[in-house]
Amino acid sequence: MAITNSRGHLKTAGIPKWLVALVDLALVNLGLYVGFVIVTGDLQGFQLEPLVFLLPLVSLVTVMLFSNLGLYSRQRSGFTPIVRSLITGVVGLTIFSVLFAFWTRAFIFERTVFLAAPLIQLFLLMGWRILYWRMELWIHGQKKLLVIGSREEVNQALEKLMCLPRGIFEVIKVLEPEKFEEFTEWLPESEAVMITGSLDMEQKNRVIRESFEQSREVFIVPELYEIILTRAAMTQVHDTPVIECHDMQITALSFAVKRIFDFGFALTVSIPALPVLLAAGILVRLSSPGPVIFAQERVGYRGRKFTLYKLRTMVLDAENESGPVLSCEEDNRVTPVGRYLRATRLDELPQLYNVLRGDLSIVGPRPERPYFVEYFEREMPEYKLRHLVKPGITGMAQVAGHYATNTHDKLRYDLYYVSDYSLLMDFRILLLTIPTLFNREAARGLSEEAMGRLTWPKF
Repeated sequence: MAITNSRGHLKTAGIPKWLVALVDLALVNLGLYVGFVIVTGDLQGFQLEPLVFLLPLVSLVTVMLFSNLGLYSRQRSGFTPIVRSLITGVVGLTIFSVLFAFWTRAFIFERTVFLAAPLIQLFLLMGWRILYWRMELWIHGQKKLLVIGSREEVNQALEKLMCLPRGIFEVIKVLEPEKFEEFTEWLPESEAVMITGSLDMEQKNRVIRESFEQSREVFIVPELYEIILTRAAMTQVHDTPVIECHDMQITALSFAVKRIFDFGFALTVSIPALPVLLAAGILVRLSSPGPVIFAQERVGYRGRKFTLYKLRTMVLDAENESGPVLSCEEDNRVTPVGRYLRATRLDELPQLYNVLRGDLSIVGPRPERPYFVEYFEREMPEYKLRHLVKPGITGMAQVAGHYATNTHDKLRYDLYYVSDYSLLMDFRILLLTIPTLFNREAARGLSEEAMGRLTWPKF
């Protein structure tokens, strides 16, 4: 019997990723060719030899860039992240093309090709991706979602689901753990199940087993041990199958390679960043009284404390009356210039000095203040595990979430990063940081409602 979605269409795996990549490659190459023809007026192909030489390499870099920017992963967060990733990918591709053409002396045609071609490529790719997005929504349809978990966990999940574009999920029922037995009644009405937590292992197994029996998708908000299992390996002890969970600490070799990369990257970026830092510092100085550089104690690798440096974005002595608090939306302590610096992340440029000193890595969990670390470790003992690697200027929680993403979700991202660390993952996070810079939502503070849920103890 055929299985259909909520719109009565046959369920399929969607458009194959290889086909999406193939169309991307065709449009990128077409955009480069059309840009060449528009600029040079060469309709007969007499000057195409250097372009033909460039196209295979452009294709290879396109696949690498687009893959690492998540453009071939299933998107459930709307079309805006796709747009940001496309812009980043086209810009990166253009920079590579210019550098390679210069290196190989292929600049025998007009250099303005590299100004026209990216615009054409972006136009073509946007049109194709809009069509692809609509087709995916049509193929998969709106999924009727059954949510299971405690009231607080479910409320947090629903807040996130409400931010998704219409047509992805429709929540048909919310079941609290004490009403778990109603699960079998609602499963036939749903197309997917989300477990937000607060279920024991036997209940989770039952949800997964019965959902799979009826061809329903399952989404699980992971616990710590479930994150660790992502790197676990199946083995055996005598004749008993077991799962071997590896230590979350990175190896000495990986640590050394990461340090070399951090130092080289920070040194390279620091030179062109100096004029920007100087201009931003002058704006800070002129906009409000107080020092240009803000120094604050943070907790780093293995729980060691260090001084982190940023451009000051708040008024002087902002916490004199309130004590340590997290920044929130419309925070009146943030200066007008500071709000711009935060939105563009320019306030974090002085942290390159922290990287050169060895306090920070380029990529890693964001360092927190001792006050908040002590509180988080009391509430979540697993929080200590994020200190098994050096903190970073950017991290998985920053590219996958927002500033206002709750601490539990940020911890899940951080622990996944620690447990699955690789230099390739650092590269991917660096790439994904670029489109995040254009996302104002990612730099926004906690909402007043979220701030109201936080009750900080006085240590």
